[in-house]
Amino acid sequence: MNSNKFHELTHLIMDSKAKPPAALFAGGFDDWHARARLAHFLVLPEFNKKSESVELFRSVVETEPDENSGEDIEEKLYALQHLSMIMLDEKELDHALIYINKAIELAEENDFLYKYILRGELWADRWNILTRLHKTDLAADEVEDKITAYANLPVKHISYLYYGYRFLAQIAAANFHTTDSVEMMKKALSYMDVPMKNKSALEDAMSATHDNASWILQQIDLSTPLPSSVKWDI
Repeated sequence: MNSNKFHELTHLIMDSKAKPPAALFAGGFDDWHARARLAHFLVLPEFNKKSESVELFRSVVETEPDENSGEDIEEKLYALQHLSMIMLDEKELDHALIYINKAIELAEENDFLYKYILRGELWADRWNILTRLHKTDLAADEVEDKITAYANLPVKHISYLYYGYRFLAQIAAANFHTTDSVEMMKKALSYMDVPMKNKSALEDAMSATHDNASWILQQIDLSTPLPSSVKWDI
C-alpha cells in the first residue's frame, strides 16, 4: 500500500453509494485514523477488497493512540476488533486471537468508559475464539474469574458479567443442557434493564418446554435490548 493506492481507494469509497464525508480521510495515508477508517469500508461486501482492508488494519496495529483521549483509544480498539473478526472469518484463528488480545490489553490499561466498545464484548470475542481453538475450558475459567472479580460490585450494568454469563449460556446450549442455558441467560440479563414491553415475550422464551436451546437463546435475544443501547457502568 502506498499513498497513490490509498488515494485511489479513498475515492472508490467516496464515489460509492456509501458517500462517507471526505473529512474521515482528510489526514491521508500518513494518518493511521484515515487508514483504519478506509479499512472498515473496504471490507464491506459491496467493495470486496478484504486483502487491502487487512493490509491497512495491520498498519494500525503498532500505532500509538493519544493516551489522554478515550475517543482516540476507542478508534484503535475498533480497528483491532474488526481485524480480529476478519481473521476469524478467514479461519486464521491464531491471528484472530492475537489481535483481540491486543484490543483487550489496550482497553484494560485505560480507565475510559468508551462510547461504543464494551470491555465485556472484547472478552466475549476472545472466549469465542478460544472455543474455536478447542480451549473452551480456559475460556470458562476466565469467565469465572470475571464473576469472582465483579459480582459483588455496587453497580448493576456490568458488561463483563452480561457477556460472561451469555457465553456460559451458549456453551450449555451447545452441550444440549437447555435448562442450564436458560439459567445462565437469566443471570446475564440481571445486568441489563429489560423494558416492561419485552417482559412477556422474554418470559415465553424462557419458559419454553422443548429442548431446542439455540431457538430459545435466539428468542431471548429478540426479546431484549441490544447491548449497544444499554448504558453500561463497566
